[in-house]
Amino acid sequence: MKSVPYEPVVGSLMYAMVATRPNISHAVGVVRRFMHNPGRSHWNAIKHVFRYLASTKDHGIHFGPNPTSGVVGYCDSDFAGCVDSRKSTTQYCFKFGKGSISCKSKLQECTTTSMTEAEYVVASDAAKEALWLDLLAHTFRQVNSDSALVVYINNQGVVALSKNPVHHNASKHIDVQYHFVQDCVISGKIGLEKIFTADNVVDGITKCLSADRFRSLRYQMGVMKNRSD
Repeated sequence: MKSVPYEPVVGSLMYAMVATRPNISHAVGVVRRFMHNPGRSHWNAIKHVFRYLASTKDHGIHFGPNPTSGVVGYCDSDFAGCVDSRKSTTQYCFKFGKGSISCKSKLQECTTTSMTEAEYVVASDAAKEALWLDLLAHTFRQVNSDSALVVYINNQGVVALSKNPVHHNASKHIDVQYHFVQDCVISGKIGLEKIFTADNVVDGITKCLSADRFRSLRYQMGVMKNRSD
């Protein structure tokens, strides 16, 4: 493996992910974890991603001619998804119109002890991104109203916890920095709403899925075949 250009190739995948292919965020996030000590199986996984990109090289992000909707976010987490560290993964995706403008899939730095805590951490990261994107949208006058930017999550417990300023015994172990999302919801800066997993766009960069499900979510993220016209 010493002769394999693992790090430069992963960097190339990251460039494609950030530029036009947010739907490969989960795969890129996994191979990134082994930058310092990759194995042959990790290299084969990278080649698999490149084969997928080669077969869909005519795909890219489409926003539509006249986006009618503002910025909206989706977030999710796979609780203890890493088999090595048992840490969860943060995933969020923000769309403007039909196209994705900001996506993230990264292993969380902390070790969470419940699904609610894992998704609460995700909601906190998504809230920070939402505030920045909302400010950017207002700066470019893409948003005319002062309504809160909506972030969807498929965990009712997180939604309830973000709207309730009372710290229950079941949630007191959550680090205080992640209550940032609670302050944002209570002040009206963002709105955190429940969404079914089947409708959660970010599910496509959360875990391995069937081909049909992956293609469906890829389309919902705005990644589709380029039109000839």
